[in-house]
Amino acid sequence: MGKNNVIPIKQYPYNFVSLGEKVIDSGERKLGRNTGKLKCKLITKSPLFIGGEKREKDGHTLEYFYRKNDSFIIPASSLKGAIRNVIDVMTNSVIRNVEYERLEERLKPSKESIVKYGIIESLPDGDKKGVIKVAHRVKIKKEILTKSPNYDKNGKIYKIYMKKNIENYEKIETEEKYKQLLSRKDAQDKTIVTIWVASERPREVYEKILVKKNEILYRFDKKELEDIEYLIKQRSERDKKNNKDFYYKSRKDRDEKNFFKLKVGDPIIMYQKNKKDNMVHLVFSEIPRVRYEFSPFDLVPTEFHPSDSLDNLSFSERLFGTIGDNTKIDEDKKDKLTALSGRVFFEDAKIINKNPKMINNGKLVTLKPFGEPHPTLVSFYLNRKDYNSNTKEGVYIKGRKFYWHHEDKIEKEFKKFSNSITMNSEEKHNSSLELMDYGNEFEFDIHFENLTAEELGVLIYALELEKGLLHKIGRGKAFGFGSCKIEIKEFLLENKDKYKDFFIEPFEKESKKEEYISKAKEKYVDENRKNIQELKAILSQKNNLDFSKSPFPEENGRTPGKNTLNWFLNKKSKGELVLEEILKISENKN
Repeated sequence: MGKNNVIPIKQYPYNFVSLGEKVIDSGERKLGRNTGKLKCKLITKSPLFIGGEKREKDGHTLEYFYRKNDSFIIPASSLKGAIRNVIDVMTNSVIRNVEYERLEERLKPSKESIVKYGIIESLPDGDKKGVIKVAHRVKIKKEILTKSPNYDKNGKIYKIYMKKNIENYEKIETEEKYKQLLSRKDAQDKTIVTIWVASERPREVYEKILVKKNEILYRFDKKELEDIEYLIKQRSERDKKNNKDFYYKSRKDRDEKNFFKLKVGDPIIMYQKNKKDNMVHLVFSEIPRVRYEFSPFDLVPTEFHPSDSLDNLSFSERLFGTIGDNTKIDEDKKDKLTALSGRVFFEDAKIINKNPKMINNGKLVTLKPFGEPHPTLVSFYLNRKDYNSNTKEGVYIKGRKFYWHHEDKIEKEFKKFSNSITMNSEEKHNSSLELMDYGNEFEFDIHFENLTAEELGVLIYALELEKGLLHKIGRGKAFGFGSCKIEIKEFLLENKDKYKDFFIEPFEKESKKEEYISKAKEKYVDENRKNIQELKAILSQKNNLDFSKSPFPEENGRTPGKNTLNWFLNKKSKGELVLEEILKISENKN
Protein backbone atom coordinates (compact mmCIF):
# COMPACT_ATOMS: atom_id res chain seq x y z
CA MET A 1 0.00 0.00 0.00
CA GLY A 2 1.48 3.36 -0.96
CA LYS A 3 2.04 6.09 1.61
CA ASN A 4 -0.74 8.16 0.10
CA ASN A 5 -3.19 5.33 0.84
CA VAL A 6 -2.14 4.69 4.43
CA ILE A 7 -4.96 3.84 6.80
CA PRO A 8 -4.31 5.85 10.01
CA ILE A 9 -3.99 3.94 13.28
CA LYS A 10 -6.98 4.18 15.59
CA GLN A 11 -6.17 1.49 18.12
CA TYR A 12 -3.37 2.99 20.22
CA PRO A 13 -3.29 3.87 23.96
CA TYR A 14 -2.53 7.57 23.56
CA ASN A 15 -3.19 10.49 21.25
CA PHE A 16 -2.68 14.25 21.10
CA VAL A 17 -5.05 17.07 21.95
CA SER A 18 -4.22 19.97 19.64
CA LEU A 19 -2.74 23.18 21.06
CA GLY A 20 -5.41 25.49 19.65
CA GLU A 21 -5.05 28.49 17.41
CA LYS A 22 -3.54 30.81 20.02
CA VAL A 23 -3.08 31.34 23.74
CA ILE A 24 -6.35 32.56 25.23
CA ASP A 25 -6.41 35.56 27.53
CA SER A 26 -2.67 36.16 28.06
CA GLY A 27 -1.77 39.08 30.29
CA GLU A 28 -0.60 40.08 33.74
CA ARG A 29 -1.75 38.40 36.91
CA LYS A 30 -4.77 40.01 38.59
CA LEU A 31 -5.50 39.33 42.23
CA GLY A 32 -9.01 38.15 42.92
CA ARG A 33 -11.01 38.04 46.12
CA ASN A 34 -11.41 34.27 46.43
CA THR A 35 -9.27 32.50 49.03
CA GLY A 36 -10.18 29.18 50.55
CA LYS A 37 -9.94 25.44 50.08
CA LEU A 38 -11.65 22.56 48.32
CA LYS A 39 -12.03 19.30 50.21
CA CYS A 40 -11.96 16.57 47.58
CA LYS A 41 -12.52 12.86 47.24
CA LEU A 42 -10.87 10.69 44.57
CA ILE A 43 -12.46 7.35 43.66
CA THR A 44 -10.43 4.80 41.70
CA LYS A 45 -12.28 3.41 38.69
CA SER A 46 -9.55 1.10 37.33
CA PRO A 47 -6.30 -0.37 38.71
CA LEU A 48 -4.03 2.30 40.17
CA PHE A 49 -0.27 2.31 40.66
CA ILE A 50 1.78 5.10 42.23
CA GLY A 51 5.47 4.22 42.26
CA GLY A 52 7.10 3.81 45.68
CA GLU A 53 9.81 1.48 46.93
CA LYS A 54 11.77 -0.55 44.35
CA ARG A 55 13.63 -3.81 44.86
CA GLU A 56 15.69 -5.98 42.54
CA LYS A 57 15.31 -9.74 42.20
CA ASP A 58 17.77 -11.35 39.75
CA GLY A 59 17.57 -8.30 37.48
CA HIS A 60 13.77 -8.16 37.71
CA THR A 61 12.23 -5.06 39.30
CA LEU A 62 9.72 -5.32 42.13
CA GLU A 63 7.75 -2.12 42.78
CA TYR A 64 5.46 -1.23 45.64
CA PHE A 65 2.68 1.31 45.95
CA TYR A 66 3.76 4.67 47.38
CA ARG A 67 3.34 4.95 51.15
CA LYS A 68 3.85 7.50 53.89
CA ASN A 69 3.73 6.33 57.49
CA ASP A 70 2.49 2.93 56.26
CA SER A 71 -0.51 4.55 54.54
CA PHE A 72 -1.18 4.53 50.80
CA ILE A 73 -0.68 7.98 49.31
CA ILE A 74 -1.17 9.76 45.98
CA PRO A 75 1.41 12.56 45.95
CA ALA A 76 0.24 16.13 45.46
CA SER A 77 2.45 16.41 42.37
CA SER A 78 0.50 13.62 40.60
CA LEU A 79 -2.82 15.29 41.35
CA LYS A 80 -1.62 18.73 40.35
CA GLY A 81 -0.15 17.42 37.08
CA ALA A 82 -3.41 15.78 36.02
CA ILE A 83 -5.51 18.86 36.80
CA ARG A 84 -3.08 21.29 35.22
CA ASN A 85 -3.03 19.24 32.01
CA VAL A 86 -6.78 19.74 31.70
CA ILE A 87 -6.56 23.45 32.50
CA ASP A 88 -3.77 23.88 29.94
CA VAL A 89 -6.13 22.63 27.22
CA MET A 90 -9.17 24.56 28.46
CA THR A 91 -7.28 27.85 28.40
CA ASN A 92 -4.88 27.21 25.49
CA SER A 93 -2.02 27.90 27.90
CA VAL A 94 1.66 27.65 26.99
CA ILE A 95 3.05 24.17 26.68
CA ARG A 96 5.21 22.59 29.36
CA ASN A 97 7.42 19.52 29.80
CA VAL A 98 8.75 19.54 26.25
CA GLU A 99 12.28 18.29 25.59
CA TYR A 100 14.73 21.15 25.07
CA GLU A 101 17.56 18.80 24.08
CA ARG A 102 17.75 17.75 20.44
CA LEU A 103 16.78 14.12 20.10
CA GLU A 104 18.68 11.31 18.42
CA GLU A 105 17.71 9.17 15.47
CA ARG A 106 19.03 5.73 14.56
CA LEU A 107 19.69 5.68 10.82
CA LYS A 108 19.45 2.55 8.75
CA PRO A 109 21.90 2.60 5.83
CA SER A 110 20.56 1.71 2.41
CA LYS A 111 22.01 1.37 -1.07
CA GLU A 112 21.50 5.11 -1.48
CA SER A 113 23.42 6.00 1.70
CA ILE A 114 26.77 7.76 1.32
CA VAL A 115 29.39 6.68 3.87
CA LYS A 116 32.93 8.11 3.70
CA TYR A 117 35.76 7.71 6.17
CA GLY A 118 38.06 10.45 7.37
CA ILE A 119 40.73 11.50 9.86
CA ILE A 120 40.53 14.80 11.72
CA GLU A 121 43.30 17.09 10.50
CA SER A 122 42.29 20.12 12.59
CA LEU A 123 39.46 21.17 14.91
CA PRO A 124 37.24 24.25 14.53
CA ASP A 125 38.64 27.38 16.14
CA GLY A 126 36.27 30.33 16.40
CA ASP A 127 34.88 30.96 12.92
CA LYS A 128 37.60 28.84 11.36
CA LYS A 129 36.28 25.42 10.36
CA GLY A 130 37.96 22.17 11.18
CA VAL A 131 39.29 19.91 8.44
CA ILE A 132 38.69 16.21 7.86
CA LYS A 133 41.03 14.44 5.45
CA VAL A 134 39.91 11.47 3.36
CA ALA A 135 40.81 8.09 4.83
CA HIS A 136 41.15 4.93 2.77
CA ARG A 137 39.47 2.08 4.62
CA VAL A 138 41.05 -1.37 4.69
CA LYS A 139 38.97 -4.15 6.19
CA ILE A 140 40.97 -6.55 8.33
CA LYS A 141 39.73 -9.79 9.83
CA LYS A 142 39.06 -9.39 13.52
CA GLU A 143 40.76 -12.69 14.32
CA ILE A 144 44.04 -11.24 13.00
CA LEU A 145 43.83 -8.16 15.21
CA THR A 146 42.94 -10.18 18.30
CA LYS A 147 46.56 -11.40 18.33
CA SER A 148 47.87 -7.84 18.40
CA PRO A 149 48.98 -6.55 21.83
CA ASN A 150 47.12 -3.30 21.10
CA TYR A 151 43.79 -4.92 20.37
CA ASP A 152 40.90 -4.36 22.79
CA LYS A 153 37.58 -5.88 21.86
CA ASN A 154 35.68 -3.32 23.96
CA GLY A 155 36.53 -0.49 21.62
CA LYS A 156 39.72 1.47 21.02
CA ILE A 157 41.60 3.70 18.62
CA TYR A 158 45.34 3.19 18.22
CA LYS A 159 48.12 3.97 15.74
CA ILE A 160 50.60 1.59 14.15
CA TYR A 161 53.27 1.82 11.43
CA MET A 162 52.57 0.09 8.11
CA LYS A 163 54.12 0.13 4.67
CA LYS A 164 52.74 2.76 2.30
CA ASN A 165 51.38 0.21 -0.11
CA ILE A 166 48.64 -0.50 2.44
CA GLU A 167 46.75 2.13 0.41
CA ASN A 168 46.41 -0.41 -2.40
CA TYR A 169 44.50 -2.92 -0.30
CA GLU A 170 40.78 -3.25 0.36
CA LYS A 171 40.95 -6.27 2.67
CA ILE A 172 43.51 -8.19 4.71
CA GLU A 173 42.42 -11.77 5.07
CA THR A 174 45.50 -13.53 6.53
CA GLU A 175 47.87 -12.97 9.40
CA GLU A 176 50.81 -13.51 7.04
CA LYS A 177 49.76 -10.59 4.82
CA TYR A 178 49.19 -8.38 7.87
CA LYS A 179 52.70 -9.07 9.14
CA GLN A 180 54.15 -8.35 5.68
CA LEU A 181 52.48 -4.93 5.68
CA LEU A 182 53.72 -3.94 9.14
CA SER A 183 56.62 -1.47 9.23
CA ARG A 184 59.10 0.05 11.69
CA LYS A 185 59.18 3.55 13.09
CA ASP A 186 62.57 4.23 11.46
CA ALA A 187 61.68 2.77 8.06
CA GLN A 188 61.52 5.11 5.06
CA ASP A 189 58.64 3.40 3.31
CA LYS A 190 56.17 3.77 6.17
CA THR A 191 52.91 5.48 7.05
CA ILE A 192 51.03 5.84 10.31
CA VAL A 193 47.61 4.21 10.10
CA THR A 194 44.69 4.19 12.51
CA ILE A 195 43.21 0.96 13.78
CA TRP A 196 39.60 1.68 14.68
CA VAL A 197 38.02 -1.07 16.74
CA ALA A 198 34.31 -0.83 17.35
CA SER A 199 32.75 -1.97 20.63
CA GLU A 200 32.43 -5.72 20.85
CA ARG A 201 30.17 -7.12 18.15
CA PRO A 202 30.11 -10.95 18.31
CA ARG A 203 29.00 -11.44 14.68
CA GLU A 204 31.37 -8.87 13.19
CA VAL A 205 34.10 -10.47 11.02
CA TYR A 206 36.13 -7.36 10.11
CA GLU A 207 37.56 -4.31 11.83
CA LYS A 208 38.94 -1.15 10.14
CA ILE A 209 42.38 0.15 9.25
CA LEU A 210 42.21 3.79 8.13
CA VAL A 211 44.96 5.32 6.00
CA LYS A 212 44.90 9.12 5.85
CA LYS A 213 45.24 10.67 2.41
CA ASN A 214 45.98 14.27 1.48
CA GLU A 215 42.56 15.03 0.04
CA ILE A 216 40.10 17.10 2.10
CA LEU A 217 36.88 15.23 2.76
CA TYR A 218 34.89 17.83 4.68
CA ARG A 219 35.15 21.09 6.62
CA PHE A 220 33.09 21.21 9.82
CA ASP A 221 32.07 23.91 12.27
CA LYS A 222 31.74 24.02 16.06
CA LYS A 223 28.07 23.04 16.01
CA GLU A 224 28.88 19.86 14.08
CA LEU A 225 31.74 19.11 16.47
CA GLU A 226 29.41 19.56 19.45
CA ASP A 227 26.91 17.17 17.87
CA ILE A 228 29.38 14.34 17.31
CA GLU A 229 30.90 14.79 20.77
CA TYR A 230 27.42 14.72 22.31
CA LEU A 231 26.71 11.41 20.55
CA ILE A 232 30.05 9.96 21.66
CA LYS A 233 29.34 11.02 25.22
CA GLN A 234 25.90 9.36 25.13
CA ARG A 235 27.42 6.17 23.71
CA SER A 236 30.29 6.23 26.22
CA GLU A 237 27.89 6.57 29.13
CA ARG A 238 25.72 3.71 27.84
CA ASP A 239 28.74 1.48 27.35
CA LYS A 240 30.20 2.34 30.73
CA LYS A 241 27.01 1.12 32.42
CA ASN A 242 27.51 -2.19 30.61
CA ASN A 243 31.20 -2.37 31.59
CA LYS A 244 32.35 -1.59 28.07
CA ASP A 245 34.97 0.95 27.07
CA PHE A 246 34.02 2.73 23.88
CA TYR A 247 36.45 5.67 23.73
CA TYR A 248 37.36 5.27 27.39
CA LYS A 249 40.46 3.11 27.06
CA SER A 250 42.02 5.41 24.48
CA ARG A 251 41.60 8.43 26.78
CA LYS A 252 43.03 6.95 29.98
CA ASP A 253 45.58 9.70 30.38
CA ARG A 254 42.89 12.40 30.45
CA ASP A 255 40.23 13.57 32.84
CA GLU A 256 37.10 11.41 32.44
CA LYS A 257 34.91 14.38 31.53
CA ASN A 258 37.03 14.76 28.38
CA PHE A 259 36.90 11.12 27.29
CA PHE A 260 34.30 11.96 24.66
CA LYS A 261 36.21 14.96 23.28
CA LEU A 262 37.59 14.46 19.77
CA LYS A 263 41.17 15.32 18.97
CA VAL A 264 43.35 15.68 15.90
CA GLY A 265 44.07 12.28 14.39
CA ASP A 266 40.79 10.69 15.45
CA PRO A 267 38.79 8.75 12.85
CA ILE A 268 35.34 9.92 11.84
CA ILE A 269 32.63 9.01 9.34
CA MET A 270 30.81 11.43 7.07
CA TYR A 271 27.27 10.15 6.49
CA GLN A 272 24.50 11.25 4.12
CA LYS A 273 21.15 9.51 3.79
CA ASN A 274 21.31 9.87 -0.02
CA LYS A 275 22.50 12.22 -2.76
CA LYS A 276 19.32 14.29 -2.61
CA ASP A 277 19.75 14.94 1.12
CA ASN A 278 22.17 17.83 1.52
CA MET A 279 22.45 17.27 5.27
CA VAL A 280 25.80 15.81 6.32
CA HIS A 281 26.14 13.96 9.62
CA LEU A 282 29.43 13.29 11.39
CA VAL A 283 29.16 9.89 13.08
CA PHE A 284 31.33 7.10 14.48
CA SER A 285 29.43 4.05 13.24
CA GLU A 286 28.22 2.72 9.89
CA ILE A 287 24.80 2.23 11.51
CA PRO A 288 24.79 5.58 13.25
CA ARG A 289 22.83 7.65 15.64
CA VAL A 290 22.53 11.27 14.59
CA ARG A 291 21.11 14.34 16.26
CA TYR A 292 18.06 15.96 14.80
CA GLU A 293 18.46 19.54 13.63
CA PHE A 294 15.76 20.80 15.99
CA SER A 295 14.55 19.84 19.46
CA PRO A 296 10.86 19.16 20.23
CA PHE A 297 10.74 22.58 21.91
CA ASP A 298 11.91 24.19 18.67
CA LEU A 299 8.79 22.75 17.05
CA VAL A 300 6.41 24.36 19.51
CA PRO A 301 4.79 27.42 17.92
CA THR A 302 6.35 30.55 19.40
CA GLU A 303 3.08 31.78 20.90
CA PHE A 304 2.95 28.61 23.05
CA HIS A 305 6.45 29.07 24.51
CA PRO A 306 6.61 29.84 28.27
CA SER A 307 6.09 33.53 28.89
CA ASP A 308 9.13 35.77 29.20
CA SER A 309 7.41 38.64 30.98
CA LEU A 310 4.91 39.25 33.76
CA ASP A 311 2.89 41.21 31.21
CA ASN A 312 1.95 38.26 28.99
CA LEU A 313 1.38 35.25 31.23
CA SER A 314 -0.92 32.51 30.02
CA PHE A 315 -3.82 31.42 32.25
CA SER A 316 -2.06 28.34 33.63
CA GLU A 317 1.06 30.34 34.46
CA ARG A 318 -0.98 32.93 36.36
CA LEU A 319 -2.67 30.15 38.33
CA PHE A 320 0.15 27.68 39.00
CA GLY A 321 3.22 29.90 38.61
CA THR A 322 6.12 29.74 36.20
CA ILE A 323 9.90 29.69 36.09
CA GLY A 324 9.83 31.82 32.93
CA ASP A 325 11.20 31.09 29.48
CA ASN A 326 14.77 30.09 30.23
CA THR A 327 15.52 29.61 26.57
CA LYS A 328 15.69 33.38 26.09
CA ILE A 329 19.03 34.33 27.59
CA ASP A 330 19.94 37.11 25.21
CA GLU A 331 20.75 40.49 26.73
CA ASP A 332 17.50 42.24 25.82
CA LYS A 333 15.44 39.55 27.61
CA LYS A 334 17.43 39.16 30.83
CA ASP A 335 15.49 41.79 32.73
CA LYS A 336 12.17 40.24 31.68
CA LEU A 337 12.88 36.67 32.72
CA THR A 338 10.91 35.87 35.82
CA ALA A 339 9.81 33.19 38.23
CA LEU A 340 6.36 33.46 39.75
CA SER A 341 4.90 31.38 42.59
CA GLY A 342 1.53 29.73 42.19
CA ARG A 343 -1.74 30.41 43.98
CA VAL A 344 -3.09 26.85 44.04
CA PHE A 345 -1.62 24.30 46.46
CA PHE A 346 -2.41 20.58 46.46
CA GLU A 347 -2.01 18.27 49.45
CA ASP A 348 -1.23 14.57 49.19
CA ALA A 349 -4.29 12.34 48.84
CA LYS A 350 -4.65 9.89 51.72
CA ILE A 351 -6.51 6.58 51.55
CA ILE A 352 -9.89 6.56 53.29
CA ASN A 353 -10.55 2.80 53.20
CA LYS A 354 -9.48 1.00 56.39
CA ASN A 355 -8.93 -2.13 54.33
CA PRO A 356 -7.93 -0.96 50.84
CA LYS A 357 -8.93 -3.21 47.96
CA MET A 358 -5.74 -4.58 46.42
CA ILE A 359 -5.42 -6.69 43.28
CA ASN A 360 -4.21 -10.25 43.85
CA ASN A 361 -4.74 -9.73 47.59
CA GLY A 362 -1.75 -7.42 47.70
CA LYS A 363 0.66 -9.85 46.04
CA LEU A 364 2.72 -8.34 43.25
CA VAL A 365 1.45 -8.74 39.69
CA THR A 366 3.96 -9.40 36.89
CA LEU A 367 3.08 -7.21 33.92
CA LYS A 368 4.06 -6.93 30.31
CA PRO A 369 6.74 -4.27 29.70
CA PHE A 370 5.30 -0.77 30.11
CA GLY A 371 7.37 0.64 27.28
CA GLU A 372 8.61 4.23 27.15
CA PRO A 373 7.60 7.40 25.31
CA HIS A 374 9.31 7.62 21.92
CA PRO A 375 9.22 11.25 20.79
CA THR A 376 11.51 10.30 17.89
CA LEU A 377 8.48 8.50 16.43
CA VAL A 378 7.93 11.60 14.33
CA SER A 379 4.82 10.42 12.51
CA PHE A 380 3.07 10.16 15.90
CA TYR A 381 4.40 13.29 17.57
CA LEU A 382 4.68 15.72 14.64
CA ASN A 383 2.20 16.92 12.06
CA ARG A 384 4.59 16.13 9.17
CA LYS A 385 8.25 15.76 8.11
CA ASP A 386 10.70 15.40 10.99
CA TYR A 387 12.83 17.14 13.58
CA ASN A 388 15.08 18.47 10.82
CA SER A 389 12.36 20.92 9.83
CA ASN A 390 11.07 23.73 12.01
CA THR A 391 7.89 25.66 12.68
CA LYS A 392 8.74 28.23 10.04
CA GLU A 393 8.29 25.44 7.50
CA GLY A 394 4.92 24.50 8.98
CA VAL A 395 6.23 21.61 11.10
CA TYR A 396 5.11 21.47 14.72
CA ILE A 397 4.28 19.06 17.52
CA LYS A 398 0.74 17.68 17.32
CA GLY A 399 -0.28 18.78 20.78
CA ARG A 400 -0.57 17.62 24.37
CA LYS A 401 -0.38 13.89 25.07
CA PHE A 402 -3.34 12.17 26.76
CA TYR A 403 -4.20 8.49 27.28
CA TRP A 404 -7.51 6.84 26.46
CA HIS A 405 -9.57 5.15 29.17
CA HIS A 406 -10.05 1.39 28.77
CA GLU A 407 -13.71 0.48 29.11
CA ASP A 408 -12.90 -3.17 29.75
CA LYS A 409 -10.96 -2.20 32.91
CA ILE A 410 -13.27 0.41 34.44
CA GLU A 411 -14.97 -1.04 37.53
CA LYS A 412 -14.22 -4.57 36.33
CA GLU A 413 -12.69 -7.52 38.18
CA PHE A 414 -8.99 -7.84 37.44
CA LYS A 415 -9.25 -11.51 36.49
CA LYS A 416 -11.53 -10.58 33.57
CA PHE A 417 -8.78 -8.65 31.76
CA SER A 418 -5.55 -9.78 33.44
CA ASN A 419 -4.48 -11.96 30.49
CA SER A 420 -4.17 -8.86 28.30
CA ILE A 421 -1.57 -7.14 30.49
CA THR A 422 0.25 -9.79 32.55
CA MET A 423 3.17 -12.15 31.95
CA ASN A 424 4.04 -15.43 33.61
CA SER A 425 7.80 -14.85 33.66
CA GLU A 426 9.82 -12.28 35.58
CA GLU A 427 12.28 -10.72 33.11
CA LYS A 428 14.72 -7.80 33.16
CA HIS A 429 12.51 -5.87 30.75
CA ASN A 430 9.29 -6.09 32.78
CA SER A 431 8.25 -5.37 36.38
CA SER A 432 6.07 -6.81 39.13
CA LEU A 433 3.82 -4.21 40.76
CA GLU A 434 1.63 -3.87 43.83
CA LEU A 435 -1.65 -2.76 42.24
CA MET A 436 -4.59 -1.08 43.89
CA ASP A 437 -8.05 -2.14 42.70
CA TYR A 438 -10.97 0.05 41.70
CA GLY A 439 -13.41 1.24 44.34
CA ASN A 440 -10.87 2.77 46.73
CA GLU A 441 -11.31 6.31 47.96
CA PHE A 442 -8.78 9.00 48.81
CA GLU A 443 -9.26 12.45 50.28
CA PHE A 444 -7.20 15.58 49.80
CA ASP A 445 -7.43 19.34 50.14
CA ILE A 446 -6.61 22.07 47.65
CA HIS A 447 -5.83 25.53 48.97
CA PHE A 448 -6.17 28.60 46.77
CA GLU A 449 -5.34 32.25 47.26
CA ASN A 450 -6.66 35.44 45.65
CA LEU A 451 -8.30 33.81 42.64
CA THR A 452 -10.71 35.60 40.36
CA ALA A 453 -14.16 34.07 39.96
CA GLU A 454 -13.21 32.77 36.51
CA GLU A 455 -9.95 31.22 37.77
CA LEU A 456 -11.74 29.47 40.60
CA GLY A 457 -14.42 28.27 38.19
CA VAL A 458 -11.81 26.79 35.85
CA LEU A 459 -10.16 24.99 38.78
CA ILE A 460 -13.48 23.53 39.95
CA TYR A 461 -14.48 22.48 36.43
CA ALA A 462 -11.10 20.81 35.81
CA LEU A 463 -11.37 18.89 39.07
CA GLU A 464 -14.88 17.50 38.76
CA LEU A 465 -15.12 17.43 34.96
CA GLU A 466 -18.43 16.80 33.24
CA LYS A 467 -20.53 13.67 33.61
CA GLY A 468 -18.91 10.67 31.90
CA LEU A 469 -15.38 12.15 31.92
CA LEU A 470 -12.58 10.75 34.08
CA HIS A 471 -9.04 11.73 35.01
CA LYS A 472 -5.92 9.60 34.54
CA ILE A 473 -3.16 9.53 37.16
CA GLY A 474 -0.20 7.39 38.13
CA ARG A 475 1.82 4.92 36.08
CA GLY A 476 0.58 2.41 33.55
CA LYS A 477 -1.84 4.75 31.80
CA ALA A 478 -1.25 2.87 28.55
CA PHE A 479 -2.44 -0.29 30.33
CA GLY A 480 -5.70 1.37 31.35
CA PHE A 481 -4.52 2.11 34.89
CA GLY A 482 -5.26 5.33 36.76
CA SER A 483 -8.83 6.11 35.66
CA CYS A 484 -10.45 8.00 38.51
CA LYS A 485 -13.25 10.38 39.44
CA ILE A 486 -12.74 13.47 41.60
CA GLU A 487 -15.58 15.01 43.61
CA ILE A 488 -15.56 18.23 45.62
CA LYS A 489 -17.14 17.37 48.98
CA GLU A 490 -16.79 20.80 50.55
CA PHE A 491 -16.27 24.24 48.99
CA LEU A 492 -14.93 26.61 51.63
CA LEU A 493 -14.24 30.31 51.18
CA GLU A 494 -12.35 32.51 53.56
CA ASN A 495 -14.59 34.38 55.96
CA LYS A 496 -13.92 38.09 55.43
CA ASP A 497 -14.82 38.77 59.07
CA LYS A 498 -12.51 36.13 60.56
CA TYR A 499 -10.22 38.72 62.12
CA LYS A 500 -13.07 40.60 63.85
CA ASP A 501 -13.78 37.94 66.43
CA PHE A 502 -11.71 35.05 67.77
CA PHE A 503 -14.74 32.74 67.66
CA ILE A 504 -15.58 33.33 63.98
CA GLU A 505 -14.75 30.34 61.78
CA PRO A 506 -11.97 31.19 59.28
CA PHE A 507 -13.85 29.46 56.44
CA GLU A 508 -17.50 29.22 55.53
CA LYS A 509 -19.22 26.84 53.16
CA GLU A 510 -19.99 28.22 49.73
CA SER A 511 -23.10 26.93 47.98
CA LYS A 512 -22.73 28.74 44.66
CA LYS A 513 -20.27 26.35 43.04
CA GLU A 514 -22.28 26.21 39.81
CA GLU A 515 -22.05 29.99 39.40
CA TYR A 516 -18.26 29.80 39.34
CA ILE A 517 -18.35 26.91 36.88
CA SER A 518 -20.71 28.86 34.60
CA LYS A 519 -18.30 31.81 34.48
CA ALA A 520 -15.46 29.45 33.53
CA LYS A 521 -17.44 27.60 30.88
CA GLU A 522 -18.70 30.82 29.36
CA LYS A 523 -15.17 32.02 28.65
CA TYR A 524 -13.04 28.89 28.35
CA VAL A 525 -15.20 25.91 27.36
CA ASP A 526 -16.31 26.80 23.84
CA GLU A 527 -17.89 23.65 22.42
CA ASN A 528 -16.87 24.77 18.92
CA ARG A 529 -13.16 24.69 19.77
CA LYS A 530 -11.55 21.60 18.30
CA ASN A 531 -9.22 20.98 21.24
CA ILE A 532 -12.11 21.16 23.73
CA GLN A 533 -13.95 18.53 21.69
CA GLU A 534 -10.79 16.40 21.58
CA LEU A 535 -10.25 16.75 25.32
CA LYS A 536 -13.76 15.59 26.12
CA ALA A 537 -13.46 12.69 23.69
CA ILE A 538 -10.22 11.34 25.15
CA LEU A 539 -11.31 11.86 28.77
CA SER A 540 -14.60 10.06 28.14
CA GLN A 541 -14.85 6.73 29.95
CA LYS A 542 -16.68 5.38 26.90
CA ASN A 543 -15.03 5.14 23.48
CA ASN A 544 -15.01 2.80 20.52
CA LEU A 545 -11.50 1.43 21.13
CA ASP A 546 -10.97 -2.15 22.23
CA PHE A 547 -8.01 -2.76 24.56
CA SER A 548 -9.31 -6.09 25.84
CA LYS A 549 -6.71 -8.19 23.99
CA SER A 550 -3.66 -5.98 24.51
CA PRO A 551 -2.92 -2.35 25.43
CA PHE A 552 -0.65 -2.01 22.40
CA PRO A 553 -1.28 -3.50 18.93
CA GLU A 554 0.46 -6.85 18.34
CA GLU A 555 1.38 -8.79 15.19
CA ASN A 556 3.56 -11.65 14.02
CA GLY A 557 6.74 -10.73 12.20
CA ARG A 558 10.50 -10.67 12.46
CA THR A 559 10.77 -11.62 16.12
CA PRO A 560 9.26 -14.78 17.67
CA GLY A 561 5.63 -14.66 18.69
CA LYS A 562 2.92 -12.07 18.41
CA ASN A 563 4.10 -8.82 19.96
CA THR A 564 4.18 -5.03 19.71
CA LEU A 565 7.72 -4.90 18.32
CA ASN A 566 6.61 -6.87 15.26
CA TRP A 567 3.62 -4.58 14.80
CA PHE A 568 5.88 -1.54 15.00
CA LEU A 569 8.45 -2.94 12.55
CA ASN A 570 5.76 -4.02 10.10
CA LYS A 571 4.09 -0.62 10.14
CA LYS A 572 7.37 1.30 9.96
CA SER A 573 8.61 -0.63 6.94
CA LYS A 574 5.41 0.30 5.08
CA GLY A 575 5.39 3.93 6.23
CA GLU A 576 2.10 3.35 8.06
CA LEU A 577 2.92 4.74 11.52
CA VAL A 578 0.34 7.50 11.37
CA LEU A 579 -2.16 8.21 14.18
CA GLU A 580 -5.76 8.97 13.36
CA GLU A 581 -7.11 12.20 14.84
CA ILE A 582 -9.03 11.96 18.11
CA LEU A 583 -12.31 13.25 16.72
CA LYS A 584 -12.28 10.80 13.82
CA ILE A 585 -11.64 7.95 16.25
CA SER A 586 -14.54 9.03 18.45
CA GLU A 587 -17.05 9.56 15.61
CA ASN A 588 -18.66 6.17 16.19
CA LYS A 589 -18.43 6.27 19.95
CA ASN A 590 -21.16 4.37 21.76
